[in-house]
Amino acid sequence: MSKKIGRNDPCPCGSGKKYKHCCLGNKAAGTNLTTSKSEAPVINRLAIMRFEHKLQDNPEQLEEIGKELENYSGDRDMDFKEFILRSWSIDKVKKMSTSEIIEKLQSMNIDFEIERFKKQAQNHISAIQLAEDHYYTQNFQAQGPDEDFIWLAIIELWNRIIPEKFNMEMIDDLIQEGYEDIENRNYKDGIEKWEKAWNMIISIVPPHIKSVTDADKFIPGLTQFLFNWCQDFEVELGNAGVEDDSFYVKRIKYCQDFRRIFPHSDESIIKNMLRAEAESYTELGDIETAKKLFQG
Repeated sequence: MSKKIGRNDPCPCGSGKKYKHCCLGNKAAGTNLTTSKSEAPVINRLAIMRFEHKLQDNPEQLEEIGKELENYSGDRDMDFKEFILRSWSIDKVKKMSTSEIIEKLQSMNIDFEIERFKKQAQNHISAIQLAEDHYYTQNFQAQGPDEDFIWLAIIELWNRIIPEKFNMEMIDDLIQEGYEDIENRNYKDGIEKWEKAWNMIISIVPPHIKSVTDADKFIPGLTQFLFNWCQDFEVELGNAGVEDDSFYVKRIKYCQDFRRIFPHSDESIIKNMLRAEAESYTELGDIETAKKLFQG
């Protein structure tokens, strides 16, 4: 019988990380230990961050979920609400100064140095993955919720120290904030955030990638697949155009850029982009150009 691997034991894959920060996530998801380790931590941590953030901002929902979990588990000593409120969040980290963040990392036996951090980041497109590769592999001293401080700190330090180097977390923030704005019919701010996200995406994705599906593989772990979001972007530009023609102009440019950058994407997406471009020209009164696109 094989020995059971503990959560805090070295991962058997040889990565140097603790099992809970490495292949445990893949095993829980039903994947083989040989599955790429670069995907699971990113996806899991972003999902956790957004879930806990929403609960901390919604006390009623937090109370309700806590009661449901208590009833389900039968554990009267489990205080889910207290656990969530005690947990680190990106908002809590943002309230700290840069020196306070670094000092806390150092108090946890994390060796952090700004210039080294800048060099490490050059080989990454994700702050969370950077934390996994260079900080969770250290002999850090943290218990319970404090472990989450490490990756949240790396996200925030990246935003402060090298904001000009775009990463996956920046893109994800803009996409999710854009969804919230658009849901509230604040198209101006929502579309502006999505335009920034789009520009970040095309600056990160290398030119040899010619389909949005392959772009999803290159930037794994976003809360929303690029395959779906790119189509939502086109649709919402059209919805915004009903109230303001300038969004039809933005829609035309976006569709043209998408077809130029990701020409090998699924045929149905390419056709939808052509249709959206033609519809936008029609709404702007350029029937001749619209006809050519429809015929093409």
